[in-house]
Amino acid sequence: MLKRYQPLFARSAIDGLTADAFKEFLLFKNNHHWSGLHRMGTTITADMDAFRAALRELLDDDDDQVPIADRLNRLFPGGTPHVKGFGKAVVTAILLVAHPKRYGVWNGTSEGAMRTLQLWPAFERATPLGTRYHKVNERLKQIAQDLHTDLWTLDVLWWRITKPDESAAIDGEQEAEEIAFGLERHLHDFLADNWENTELGKEWDLDQDGGDIKGYGYERSTPIGRIDLLARHKQEARWLVIELKRGRTSDKALGQVQRYMGWVKEELAAPGDQIDGLIIGHEDDTQLRYALKVATNVAFRQYKVDFQLLPAMV
Repeated sequence: MLKRYQPLFARSAIDGLTADAFKEFLLFKNNHHWSGLHRMGTTITADMDAFRAALRELLDDDDDQVPIADRLNRLFPGGTPHVKGFGKAVVTAILLVAHPKRYGVWNGTSEGAMRTLQLWPAFERATPLGTRYHKVNERLKQIAQDLHTDLWTLDVLWWRITKPDESAAIDGEQEAEEIAFGLERHLHDFLADNWENTELGKEWDLDQDGGDIKGYGYERSTPIGRIDLLARHKQEARWLVIELKRGRTSDKALGQVQRYMGWVKEELAAPGDQIDGLIIGHEDDTQLRYALKVATNVAFRQYKVDFQLLPAMV
C-alpha cells in the first residue's frame, strides 16, 4: 500500500493529483487502515486548487525547515481546517503514507486507545491543533520505539485495542444485540452524513476537533467507551450526547448515555454548561418510558424507515 500511494503524495505529483485518485486512496479496501475517511472525499475535493495548495503546505517538510506544528497551525486557523473536510484524521493519514518514519496518525481510534492505556499527552484546552499534534506525534514515535515496531504497524495495533474482532460475539447477549440491531446499524452513518437535513441539525451542530466530527465513522472515543454522536447547541451553552439503542435493554441504553453525559460534563463542558442526552431507536418500550420519567435531561426519539418503490423501467 505504501508503495502504491507514496508517489501520489510526492510534492512533484501534487499538481497532477486528481479527485478520483485521492478518493480511491480514502477507501478502506485500498488503504487497508482507515474505514471512515472516504465519506469526506467529495467535500475535500470540491475545490481541487485549494486542496492542492493545502497539500503543498502540509508536505513542505524539506530538511524540516518548517516544523509540522507551524504547518498544521496554518492549515487549521482557530482549529478549523482551511479546506472543508480536510480534518486531522485525513491529514495525518497522508503524513504517515508520505513519511512513515516521521509521522503517526491522530484519529479517534489512536486517541481512544492511547487514552485507554493512559498514554495520551496532556494539553491546555486552548492549545492550537498543530502544537497538539506535534506532542501526540512525539508520543507515538516513542511508543513505536519502545515496542520495537514502526508507526505503520502501530496504527494497526490501536485498532486492535479499541475495536477487537467484531465478527466474534463475546457472549450470547452481544450476539443477540447484533442480530437485533438490523437496520439501526446504518443509522449512525445516516445521521452523520445527513445531519444538517435532520430536525436535530436545526438546533445542534456535531462537535468537531480539527475538522473531524466527533462520532463521524468511528465514534467519539473516551476512556469509558465510544459516544455515538456528540453535538453542541448552536446558540446556548448546551451539549447533546446521542446514543443509538441498537437493540440494547432499556437499562443498558439509559445507563450508557448517562455515563457519557457525566464524562462530557467532567472533561469537555465549561462550568454551567447543560448536558442533555438523547436515545434514538426504532421502537421504545414500557421500561424505557418509566425510566425516562425520572432521568434528568434524557429524552427518546423514534426513527422510521421509509422505503419506496420507483416506477418500473420499461
